[in-house]
Amino acid sequence: MSVEIVETAPEVKNPILILAVPGAGLVSIIAADHLIKVADLKEVGKIDSPLFPPVIGVKDGVAMHTVRIYGGKGLYVVKAEVPLPIDPLLKLTISVLDWIARKRPKLAIVMGGVPEDDRIKVEKPQVMAVFSSEEAKSLAKGMGGELMKEGYLSGYAAFFLREASRRGVPAAALMVQSFAAYPDPGAAAEVLKAIEPVLGFDVDISQLEAESETIRLKLKELMAKTVQTAKEAPTPAYIG
Repeated sequence: MSVEIVETAPEVKNPILILAVPGAGLVSIIAADHLIKVADLKEVGKIDSPLFPPVIGVKDGVAMHTVRIYGGKGLYVVKAEVPLPIDPLLKLTISVLDWIARKRPKLAIVMGGVPEDDRIKVEKPQVMAVFSSEEAKSLAKGMGGELMKEGYLSGYAAFFLREASRRGVPAAALMVQSFAAYPDPGAAAEVLKAIEPVLGFDVDISQLEAESETIRLKLKELMAKTVQTAKEAPTPAYIG
């Protein structure tokens, strides 16, 4: 079964690609949504496959594909609205990289969250950068984030970088400390700050920072109530 990419607007040559799929803290999706909004990117295509789950988006009573392409300002953002099982996700990634390789992209970027147990205590999440090659690192000069010096990168980001390298596509993976199970606009804001220099235009992240502080306060309140409830609960006892 194949993955079909349909473009509905004139193509952009030598673009920057951002691929956003759901993951920890929904970092990638939150960052992509914010970028689409503040940069006023337009929907310029869709991606479909029989492999994808039987889920559609609905807007004003009309069905919409769950993987869509947005474009503008020399940029493509490919965003999956729903989580994909591993096999469809990998096939989507391969198809997107095949598609973007023909446009000779300046850089392909994937963003993701790395679950941090003490995230609630971290005011400024750390962003870590890994590139597909020395050429990609050079092309992304100015990009923020701390360069990962050595070690191993596994999972989806590793697959993305490896497949990009096979196609000669310069690529970068930006991974940021995030909540595992809560939406994390603060982590998304740090990722957008990191990629802003290569986008070539300013990205206002003040809204994300405000939302991040609201979530942190709510989680602290929830944690305090949980601790208090645990103290007031009867002590478990064994009755023989």
